[in-house]
Amino acid sequence: MKKPLISLLLLLYFISCAQIQSLQDDPETYDSQGQRVLTEKAEDRDLRLPSGSTIIEKSGEGFLESLGLSPSTNYQVNSITFSVALDKVGFMPLISVDSMSGIIVTDWYSLDDGESRIKINIRIVDQEMSDESVTVSLFTQTLDGDRWIDQGINSEQSLKIKQSILNSARSLAIASEL
Repeated sequence: MKKPLISLLLLLYFISCAQIQSLQDDPETYDSQGQRVLTEKAEDRDLRLPSGSTIIEKSGEGFLESLGLSPSTNYQVNSITFSVALDKVGFMPLISVDSMSGIIVTDWYSLDDGESRIKINIRIVDQEMSDESVTVSLFTQTLDGDRWIDQGINSEQSLKIKQSILNSARSLAIASEL
């Protein structure tokens, strides 16, 4: 009885490990419609990773999907809120877009003739369209010679983006009910 159980656990482990891929050599970004766009390597994007570091992203497929089965319950965030959030940051290069978990991560976007840049992380938490339904973090950096200096999270701009997403999503939801 122990041998089949151990074999099954090892099989599950190897299947889950096969879904992890390194983005160091082949990073992927997504356009505003969520389609993959080929981009430059991670070193070309000025990520300044420590030597020997890699960027790891888990594949979108779960265990059941890899076996050709679908899970009995399929959680997906509110598509209106997610679509609005994706549209709001669609002008920026996107690093990760996952509608199943409600996460949008942008790459750095230059402002002020390249003297400063921003990066936005958005997470749609639930389908309620309340203030707690969306979290937005806007990170800023300024250029000092040849180094980027972190300025931290700009809470004021993060709140403005969050409110803009929620207001637009609520308006669309009301219009779709008419």
